[in-house]
Amino acid sequence: MHAEGVFYMLFITLTFSHVVSWGPQGDCFVVKDMNEFTKSILPRMFKHSNFASFVRQLNKYDFHKVKTSDDAQFGEHSWTFRHPDFHADRRDALENIKRKVPAARKSFPSSSNGGHNGDKGASSSSYVPGETSTTELAAVQSYIGVLQNSYQLLFSSHDTLLSSHETLRGQTDSLLASHSSLQAQNDNLFATNGTLRNQVVRAEEQIRVLGRQYGDVLVETQDALMQGWIQFFLGEGGPRCLVDGSTTFVY
Repeated sequence: MHAEGVFYMLFITLTFSHVVSWGPQGDCFVVKDMNEFTKSILPRMFKHSNFASFVRQLNKYDFHKVKTSDDAQFGEHSWTFRHPDFHADRRDALENIKRKVPAARKSFPSSSNGGHNGDKGASSSSYVPGETSTTELAAVQSYIGVLQNSYQLLFSSHDTLLSSHETLRGQTDSLLASHSSLQAQNDNLFATNGTLRNQVVRAEEQIRVLGRQYGDVLVETQDALMQGWIQFFLGEGGPRCLVDGSTTFVY
Protein backbone atom coordinates (compact mmCIF):
# COMPACT_ATOMS: atom_id res chain seq x y z
CA MET A 1 0.00 0.00 0.00
CA HIS A 2 1.26 3.49 -0.86
CA ALA A 3 1.97 5.87 2.00
CA GLU A 4 -1.01 8.06 1.10
CA GLY A 5 -3.31 5.05 1.32
CA VAL A 6 -1.91 4.18 4.70
CA PHE A 7 -2.55 7.74 5.84
CA TYR A 8 -6.14 7.66 4.67
CA MET A 9 -6.90 4.29 6.25
CA LEU A 10 -5.33 5.53 9.44
CA PHE A 11 -7.48 8.61 9.78
CA ILE A 12 -10.80 7.02 8.90
CA THR A 13 -10.27 4.41 11.63
CA LEU A 14 -12.17 5.53 14.69
CA THR A 15 -10.04 3.31 16.90
CA PHE A 16 -7.36 6.02 16.98
CA SER A 17 -9.63 9.07 17.15
CA HIS A 18 -8.48 9.92 20.67
CA VAL A 19 -4.89 10.12 19.41
CA VAL A 20 -5.15 11.31 15.78
CA SER A 21 -8.15 12.47 13.75
CA TRP A 22 -9.37 14.66 10.92
CA GLY A 23 -9.55 18.38 11.57
CA PRO A 24 -13.00 19.97 12.01
CA GLN A 25 -13.21 20.87 8.29
CA GLY A 26 -11.83 17.54 7.06
CA ASP A 27 -8.98 19.26 5.21
CA CYS A 28 -6.16 18.34 7.60
CA PHE A 29 -5.31 15.80 10.25
CA VAL A 30 -4.34 16.43 13.86
CA VAL A 31 -1.98 14.39 16.06
CA LYS A 32 -3.50 15.10 19.47
CA ASP A 33 -1.14 13.04 21.60
CA MET A 34 2.36 12.80 20.13
CA ASN A 35 3.65 10.40 22.80
CA GLU A 36 0.78 7.94 22.39
CA PHE A 37 0.99 8.28 18.60
CA THR A 38 4.71 7.46 18.72
CA LYS A 39 4.25 4.54 21.10
CA SER A 40 1.11 2.86 19.74
CA ILE A 41 0.44 3.89 16.14
CA LEU A 42 3.81 4.38 14.44
CA PRO A 43 5.08 0.84 15.25
CA ARG A 44 1.81 -0.69 14.04
CA MET A 45 1.32 1.34 10.86
CA PHE A 46 4.83 2.47 9.85
CA LYS A 47 7.12 -0.13 11.46
CA HIS A 48 9.10 2.41 13.52
CA SER A 49 8.63 4.68 16.54
CA ASN A 50 10.45 7.83 15.49
CA PHE A 51 8.15 10.84 15.29
CA ALA A 52 10.83 13.02 13.66
CA SER A 53 11.19 10.41 10.91
CA PHE A 54 7.41 10.40 10.44
CA VAL A 55 7.46 14.19 10.02
CA ARG A 56 10.26 13.95 7.45
CA GLN A 57 8.27 11.35 5.55
CA LEU A 58 5.25 13.66 5.52
CA ASN A 59 7.41 16.50 4.19
CA LYS A 60 8.62 14.27 1.37
CA TYR A 61 4.95 13.81 0.36
CA ASP A 62 4.39 17.59 0.55
CA PHE A 63 2.49 17.55 3.85
CA HIS A 64 3.23 20.59 6.00
CA LYS A 65 2.73 21.37 9.64
CA VAL A 66 0.32 24.29 9.96
CA LYS A 67 -1.12 26.51 12.63
CA THR A 68 -4.91 26.77 12.72
CA SER A 69 -7.51 28.46 14.88
CA ASP A 70 -8.49 24.99 16.09
CA ASP A 71 -5.14 24.37 17.83
CA ALA A 72 -6.62 25.52 21.13
CA GLN A 73 -9.29 22.82 20.82
CA PHE A 74 -6.70 20.04 20.63
CA GLY A 75 -4.08 21.57 22.95
CA GLU A 76 -0.98 23.64 22.42
CA HIS A 77 1.17 20.53 21.90
CA SER A 78 -0.94 19.08 19.08
CA TRP A 79 0.47 18.75 15.54
CA THR A 80 -1.68 19.66 12.53
CA PHE A 81 -0.66 18.62 9.00
CA ARG A 82 -2.22 19.61 5.67
CA HIS A 83 -1.94 18.65 1.99
CA PRO A 84 -3.97 20.21 -0.84
CA ASP A 85 -5.23 16.79 -1.98
CA PHE A 86 -5.77 15.20 1.41
CA HIS A 87 -9.45 15.58 2.42
CA ALA A 88 -11.83 13.38 4.34
CA ASP A 89 -14.43 13.44 1.53
CA ARG A 90 -12.04 13.24 -1.47
CA ARG A 91 -10.55 9.80 -1.51
CA ASP A 92 -10.21 10.01 -5.27
CA ALA A 93 -7.67 12.83 -4.87
CA LEU A 94 -5.24 10.59 -2.99
CA GLU A 95 -3.63 9.56 -6.27
CA ASN A 96 -2.32 13.11 -6.58
CA ILE A 97 -0.26 12.75 -3.41
CA LYS A 98 3.16 11.65 -4.56
CA ARG A 99 6.66 11.70 -3.23
CA LYS A 100 8.42 14.92 -4.16
CA VAL A 101 11.24 14.72 -6.69
CA PRO A 102 14.55 15.68 -5.02
CA ALA A 103 15.98 18.98 -6.15
CA ALA A 104 18.67 18.78 -8.84
CA ARG A 105 22.21 18.65 -7.49
CA LYS A 106 24.35 21.69 -7.92
CA SER A 107 28.03 21.40 -8.79
CA PHE A 108 30.56 23.62 -7.10
CA PRO A 109 34.15 24.28 -8.23
CA SER A 110 36.75 22.36 -6.33
CA SER A 111 39.22 24.53 -4.48
CA SER A 112 42.00 22.04 -5.27
CA ASN A 113 41.77 22.23 -9.08
CA GLY A 114 40.75 25.83 -9.53
CA GLY A 115 37.31 25.02 -10.83
CA HIS A 116 38.19 22.18 -13.21
CA ASN A 117 36.53 18.76 -13.04
CA GLY A 118 33.39 20.24 -11.48
CA ASP A 119 31.64 16.89 -11.49
CA LYS A 120 34.14 15.52 -9.03
CA GLY A 121 33.61 18.46 -6.72
CA ALA A 122 29.83 18.19 -6.76
CA SER A 123 27.98 17.90 -3.48
CA SER A 124 27.22 14.31 -2.53
CA SER A 125 23.84 15.17 -1.03
CA SER A 126 20.84 17.30 -1.90
CA TYR A 127 19.30 19.94 0.29
CA VAL A 128 15.53 19.98 0.76
CA PRO A 129 14.35 23.42 1.87
CA GLY A 130 12.75 23.42 5.31
CA GLU A 131 13.70 19.82 6.09
CA THR A 132 16.41 20.59 8.64
CA SER A 133 14.32 23.12 10.56
CA THR A 134 11.33 20.76 10.63
CA THR A 135 13.50 17.93 11.93
CA GLU A 136 14.97 20.12 14.62
CA LEU A 137 11.50 21.34 15.57
CA ALA A 138 10.26 17.75 15.78
CA ALA A 139 13.21 16.79 17.98
CA VAL A 140 12.59 19.76 20.27
CA GLN A 141 8.88 18.96 20.41
CA SER A 142 9.68 15.35 21.27
CA TYR A 143 12.05 16.47 24.01
CA ILE A 144 9.38 18.81 25.39
CA GLY A 145 6.99 15.86 25.49
CA VAL A 146 9.53 13.84 27.47
CA LEU A 147 9.99 16.74 29.90
CA GLN A 148 6.23 17.05 30.28
CA ASN A 149 5.94 13.35 31.09
CA SER A 150 8.76 13.69 33.63
CA TYR A 151 7.03 16.70 35.14
CA GLN A 152 3.77 14.78 35.40
CA LEU A 153 5.57 11.90 37.12
CA LEU A 154 7.26 14.29 39.54
CA PHE A 155 3.97 16.06 40.19
CA SER A 156 2.25 12.72 40.84
CA SER A 157 5.10 11.65 43.15
CA HIS A 158 4.83 14.97 44.98
CA ASP A 159 1.09 14.42 45.49
CA THR A 160 1.76 10.90 46.78
CA LEU A 161 4.43 12.12 49.19
CA LEU A 162 2.19 14.96 50.35
CA SER A 163 -0.65 12.52 50.94
CA SER A 164 1.68 10.21 52.88
CA HIS A 165 2.88 13.18 54.92
CA GLU A 166 -0.70 14.14 55.77
CA THR A 167 -1.46 10.54 56.74
CA LEU A 168 1.61 10.35 58.98
CA ARG A 169 0.78 13.70 60.55
CA GLY A 170 -2.74 12.47 61.27
CA GLN A 171 -1.35 9.30 62.84
CA THR A 172 1.08 11.38 64.91
CA ASP A 173 -1.74 13.63 66.12
CA SER A 174 -3.77 10.54 67.02
CA LEU A 175 -0.84 9.04 68.96
CA LEU A 176 -0.28 12.34 70.80
CA ALA A 177 -3.97 12.48 71.70
CA SER A 178 -3.82 8.87 72.93
CA HIS A 179 -0.71 9.69 74.96
CA SER A 180 -2.45 12.68 76.54
CA SER A 181 -5.48 10.53 77.35
CA LEU A 182 -3.28 7.83 78.93
CA GLN A 183 -1.38 10.49 80.88
CA ALA A 184 -4.66 11.86 82.24
CA GLN A 185 -5.78 8.35 83.18
CA ASN A 186 -2.44 7.72 84.90
CA ASP A 187 -2.78 10.99 86.85
CA ASN A 188 -6.31 9.98 87.91
CA LEU A 189 -5.07 6.55 89.02
CA PHE A 190 -2.22 8.17 90.92
CA ALA A 191 -4.65 10.55 92.66
CA THR A 192 -7.01 7.65 93.43
CA ASN A 193 -4.11 5.63 94.86
CA GLY A 194 -3.18 8.56 97.13
CA THR A 195 -6.77 8.84 98.31
CA LEU A 196 -6.94 5.11 99.05
CA ARG A 197 -3.61 5.27 100.87
CA ASN A 198 -4.94 8.05 103.11
CA GLN A 199 -8.11 6.07 103.74
CA VAL A 200 -6.00 3.03 104.73
CA VAL A 201 -3.97 5.18 107.16
CA ARG A 202 -7.15 6.57 108.72
CA ALA A 203 -8.66 3.08 108.94
CA GLU A 204 -5.51 1.77 110.66
CA GLU A 205 -5.70 4.66 113.16
CA GLN A 206 -9.36 3.89 113.81
CA ILE A 207 -8.48 0.21 114.35
CA ARG A 208 -5.83 1.19 116.89
CA VAL A 209 -8.32 3.45 118.71
CA LEU A 210 -10.93 0.72 118.69
CA GLY A 211 -8.31 -1.73 120.00
CA ARG A 212 -7.50 0.54 122.91
CA GLN A 213 -11.20 1.08 123.62
CA TYR A 214 -11.78 -2.66 123.45
CA GLY A 215 -8.96 -3.23 125.91
CA ASP A 216 -10.35 -0.69 128.32
CA VAL A 217 -13.85 -2.16 128.07
CA LEU A 218 -12.45 -5.64 128.56
CA VAL A 219 -10.58 -4.59 131.70
CA GLU A 220 -13.66 -2.87 133.08
CA THR A 221 -15.76 -5.93 132.27
CA GLN A 222 -13.31 -8.24 133.99
CA ASP A 223 -13.26 -5.98 137.07
CA ALA A 224 -17.02 -5.91 137.18
CA LEU A 225 -17.18 -9.69 136.88
CA MET A 226 -14.63 -10.09 139.63
CA GLN A 227 -16.50 -7.74 141.92
CA GLY A 228 -19.73 -9.58 141.22
CA TRP A 229 -18.02 -12.88 141.93
CA ILE A 230 -16.70 -11.58 145.22
CA GLN A 231 -20.05 -10.19 146.18
CA PHE A 232 -21.61 -13.52 145.36
CA PHE A 233 -19.37 -15.33 147.73
CA LEU A 234 -19.85 -12.74 150.42
CA GLY A 235 -23.61 -12.83 150.05
CA GLU A 236 -23.71 -16.65 150.36
CA GLY A 237 -21.99 -16.63 153.78
CA GLY A 238 -18.78 -17.94 152.56
CA PRO A 239 -15.52 -17.14 154.28
CA ARG A 240 -14.98 -13.49 154.77
CA CYS A 241 -11.80 -12.10 153.62
CA LEU A 242 -10.21 -8.82 154.34
CA VAL A 243 -7.84 -7.70 151.80
CA ASP A 244 -5.35 -5.22 153.11
CA GLY A 245 -2.63 -4.38 150.66
CA SER A 246 -0.77 -7.57 149.94
CA THR A 247 -1.98 -9.40 153.08
CA THR A 248 -5.17 -11.40 153.17
CA PHE A 249 -6.87 -12.05 156.51
CA VAL A 250 -9.41 -14.79 156.91
CA TYR A 251 -11.72 -14.65 160.02
